[in-house]
Amino acid sequence: MQTSVLDSKKDPLGAMLMDYWNGRKQAFVTIDSSLLEMSQMSGKIMFRRFDQMSPIEHKALALCRGKILDVGAGSGCHSLYLQEQGREVAALDISPGCIEVMEKRKVGLRLHNSLFNLENQYDTLLMLMNGLGICGTLDGLNLFFQYIKPLLRTGGQVLADSTDLSSLYCNCPIIPGEEGYYGETDFVMGYKDIKGDPFEWLYIDYATLAYYASFHGWQCDRIMEDDNGKYLVRIH
Repeated sequence: MQTSVLDSKKDPLGAMLMDYWNGRKQAFVTIDSSLLEMSQMSGKIMFRRFDQMSPIEHKALALCRGKILDVGAGSGCHSLYLQEQGREVAALDISPGCIEVMEKRKVGLRLHNSLFNLENQYDTLLMLMNGLGICGTLDGLNLFFQYIKPLLRTGGQVLADSTDLSSLYCNCPIIPGEEGYYGETDFVMGYKDIKGDPFEWLYIDYATLAYYASFHGWQCDRIMEDDNGKYLVRIH
């Protein structure tokens, strides 16, 4: 779990987004993973408009209510849309570069912090782009369900997406064994001569997520799912 903000010297994503904002439209970060074959993330994707977003993103944005926290806001594309709709939204990110880009894009309220350090309360925690990944591991997911209790007002909700990676291995669900859960991975991002520190990232199947949520007293409803195993949940 990432509980601290990034140093600007180890912020490849923020540096790439700043370059994209300043006109380098082919900018992208490289991504190394111990589990997945991922090669890069482009600035174009991070700056997408509402009409370029996925149906899962559209649905999540429509379900937002009350005071909203956009967790891992990146370039601020979701926050900007909500802001344009007259919604009360705060954009949270650990990246100093992302915060600077969002300031230039006129995102109204920006928080340079980690979700796990906050004390304010919200009606909606919005966690998109495999947003539950910030939990890092199943142990981190346990901690996540404890952390969010004081962050949510009465009747509050988490709108989050993740991806079930079981289709990468076989046609049936995988039961985590002694070697660990199959959705636990790690990433290292790079851009130009900037290399970030390795960080853990979690992709979790819906059944496992619902089990952990129930254990901690939460209800987890699957709202929709696409053909690639990505799904949206409402946790309340």
